Amino acid sequence: MTENYLSHHGILGQRWGVRRFQNPDGTLTDAGKKRAIKQDRKRAAKDRSILSDEELDTRIKRLEKEKRLRELTEQEVGRGKKFANEALQNTGKQAIQKIAVEGAAAGVGVAVGVGVKMFLESKGISTKM
Repeated sequence: MTENYLSHHGILGQRWGVRRFQNPDGTLTDAGKKRAIKQDRKRAAKDRSILSDEELDTRIKRLEKEKRLRELTEQEVGRGKKFANEALQNTGKQAIQKIAVEGAAAGVGVAVGVGVKMFLESKGISTKM
């Protein structure tokens, strides 16, 4: 036998008929005021034609300041990045020079060893030990 029942997955603690953003007299609660401000900001960001001249000026000033800050921090980062790149290049050059010198020394050593071996064998001296 199946039972018919109604399940509701609403907001915990929410009571039926109780509004969270509006008082019974129609005024907004603190949460309702915050919500209204947030909605106004979203609306203004999408439709700039509803902004007053003062609001536009304040937004423009803010954006200009953010742009200047971004440019200044890029310059500071640029100096640090330049220093790091130079340090890495110098380290890389030193490592390559060291490898080249060691490789050349090893190559010369092998060449000298082979040359001595060939000379000794040409004179009839055994080089096997």
